[in-house]
Amino acid sequence: MLMKDSEEKRSTAWRTVLTVSSVLLVIVAVFFIVKLFTANPLEGTWIGAEDGMTMEIRDDDTMTVKTAGDDGITVETAYSLDKDNKSFTIHLSDERIREQAEESDGKLTEDEIRDVLEPLEGTYEYNIESGMLTLSDREYGSRMVFEEK
Repeated sequence: MLMKDSEEKRSTAWRTVLTVSSVLLVIVAVFFIVKLFTANPLEGTWIGAEDGMTMEIRDDDTMTVKTAGDDGITVETAYSLDKDNKSFTIHLSDERIREQAEESDGKLTEDEIRDVLEPLEGTYEYNIESGMLTLSDREYGSRMVFEEK
């Protein structure tokens, strides 16, 4: 009788362990598959190879741009990403530029912020290879190269 109860308990415990581990395995697999196909490939910090400009691209469709040097200007702007066409569009908003100038308490003017962002505004084709991000302008063919930090 004790062997029978013990065997049933072991069997129940074994089935419970297998069920829980199977469910956890499926959850982890689904997480990685979703992350693989829905993640933003540009998310992260990128440093310009030519001018040292730093772009921090976040998953919430905003990015921070910092110019090179000790007195670098840091500004924010919005972007959109089309993974199907591999296009990256940087948007400028006069309202957001005005807000940043006001938030800086006189340290930055609207013109300084615009000078940082206007050369970046536009739609680019992006390519990521070996930790290097290449943004190619669709209209003029100019390129910007960034290294992943």
